[in-house]
Amino acid sequence: MNSRYLRIVATAPLIAGALLIDAPMTAAHATPPTPDAPAVLAQAVDTATAPGKLAQPVTDEAGVLSEAELASVKDAVSKVSQEKHLSLRVVYTSSLGNLTGPQWAEQAAAANGPNTAVLVVAPDERDYGVFGGNDWAQKDIDAMDAAAYEKLSAEDWAGAGTAAAEAAISGGSDGSSGAGWAAGGVGVLALAGGGAYVASRRNTKKQNAKQLESAKALTPGDTDSLGRLPTPTLEQVARDALVAADESITQGKEELQVASAEFGAERVRPFTSAMNQATSTLQRAFHTHQKLYDAIPETEPEKRAMLIDIISSCGKAEEALKAKTDEFNAMRGTLMRADEEVNALRARTIDIRARIEPAKATLEELRSRHNEGMLHSIDDNVDVAESSLAEAEKQLSEASALAAKPAGQQGALIDVLATATQAVKVADTNLAAIEHAEDNLAKAQHNLPALIKEIEGELREIDQVKGSTQQGARIDVASLDAIAAQAREALSQMGDRAETDPLALYTELTDLDGRIDAELDRAKGVANDQSRALQLFTQQMQVATTQIQSAEDLIRSRGRIIGSHPRSLLAESQRQYAEAHQRRTSDTRGAIDFARAATDTARRAYQAAKDDVDHYRSQQNRQTAGDIARAAMWGAILSGGFGGGGGGGGFSGGGGGGNIGRGGTF
Repeated sequence: MNSRYLRIVATAPLIAGALLIDAPMTAAHATPPTPDAPAVLAQAVDTATAPGKLAQPVTDEAGVLSEAELASVKDAVSKVSQEKHLSLRVVYTSSLGNLTGPQWAEQAAAANGPNTAVLVVAPDERDYGVFGGNDWAQKDIDAMDAAAYEKLSAEDWAGAGTAAAEAAISGGSDGSSGAGWAAGGVGVLALAGGGAYVASRRNTKKQNAKQLESAKALTPGDTDSLGRLPTPTLEQVARDALVAADESITQGKEELQVASAEFGAERVRPFTSAMNQATSTLQRAFHTHQKLYDAIPETEPEKRAMLIDIISSCGKAEEALKAKTDEFNAMRGTLMRADEEVNALRARTIDIRARIEPAKATLEELRSRHNEGMLHSIDDNVDVAESSLAEAEKQLSEASALAAKPAGQQGALIDVLATATQAVKVADTNLAAIEHAEDNLAKAQHNLPALIKEIEGELREIDQVKGSTQQGARIDVASLDAIAAQAREALSQMGDRAETDPLALYTELTDLDGRIDAELDRAKGVANDQSRALQLFTQQMQVATTQIQSAEDLIRSRGRIIGSHPRSLLAESQRQYAEAHQRRTSDTRGAIDFARAATDTARRAYQAAKDDVDHYRSQQNRQTAGDIARAAMWGAILSGGFGGGGGGGGFSGGGGGGNIGRGGTF
């Protein structure tokens, strides 16, 4: 062979080696960040915990861990250092500021060195991120991401940190082990993988069961808490709610028949009404459930809203039906204890009759010390007490006669006992007013000015609370206006009653104040719920804004490298964002769902765009390697052809690059 042929033959393995080396290096470092990328620490960050040096293995600035949970996560993190000789930091923060979870984690990892990985969780913003320095394998980061996400979706904050640490240890073997190990160890890997899969399935089932149990403990009207549950849990709770409501209605119909036979159709009319309403609600819920699984797909926010409506409406209908069932069961119990009830009421009438004469004497004494006007409210109390007592005794005689009748003929006994009980209560109240009149007069004269001021302040407060309707609070404005009108009328018509009839005025205003308080408390509760919902909406929109901006920046900066799929996802996320903004006050809960959906869609758009960039870089790297190989070949040929000596040489090792951050909303 001549020397030129030998050079060509010698060059061939070199060319093949270059091509083979390029492929795995491209796959392993599909998205190498630029050297400056991790060092962008000067970026302004408005967050409670800045992504800087992390001295502690676990930082709980968000305050979501108990002492026991904090210790558990720290133990798990310390095992990472012991077994992998790498550093892991877990951070729970109340806000990520203007960063996404992956951005926060990347900056924090850069500040703590190449051997550090960071898991950051923002529970209030439902965002998280995982990133590891160059000493960490990408598969370990991916394993931590998957393990943490499963727990975060169930709002198991401590479990997320522990699971990430455990995944870091068992996330995969060293990538340098080569194909020989892979071929020889397939059986072992299959067994180990099968065991891990079974363990993972078992843990997931336990977590899902625990989450489902907690979800069922929520009250049907607590739509805020229901809205924080993951969709699979909502689906299961909705199915269970439909079954439970259907069973309750079936049982309720049987109990209604028994109640009708015992008490008559008129007496059980409220029970019948509750039954009809529950049946109608259940039919509507079944129809909604059917729509969820028809051929027309719903968006994620629409699906969640429909599931929450099913759970809430079924639960409320079941509660109303149960209340009526309990009421009639109590009535049935009263019939069974009829003799005891009659004897107890008769004992009370005897006690009241013994108080009548002393009350008359007390009233005469009060008249000798106070003018007639001040005692106007209790002047007829003795007469009212005597009349009520006579009515109670009459009703008790009738009750005794009814109690002696056979079962099925005692239905009227319930109403008779109720009338007797009310008459006894009226007699007792009127006598007590005389017995405590002196103390009540002094109390009324002393407290009236403060009570009047309190009512005037509450009127101003009503006007303020009504303003919350502009922010979407669904306050019962009509009820507030009605009670406010009553209060203004009462205050305007007081005249000189504070001096002439303080006792009656104080009693009236105290009752009015109680009703104002009740209406205000209801309105404030609605306003506060809306305020919290708006805060959550604002936080979620900030996260969505950041995620959409990140996706848009990547897509716009790479031009035609980015295909249609990421662009479509970005457009959809922007549509969801606009829908969320439009619903801010008209449907805040729905707006939050749309904001979360926008965040998730934007995250998918960003990842899809990143995949396009990675694919483009991979093609470019292969093309570059091919160009180098061809140049080496022609160099060998040409140098042989001209008889030149030529130097040796070769290829430097490929490499470089860094890890890819993981994370997003949960």
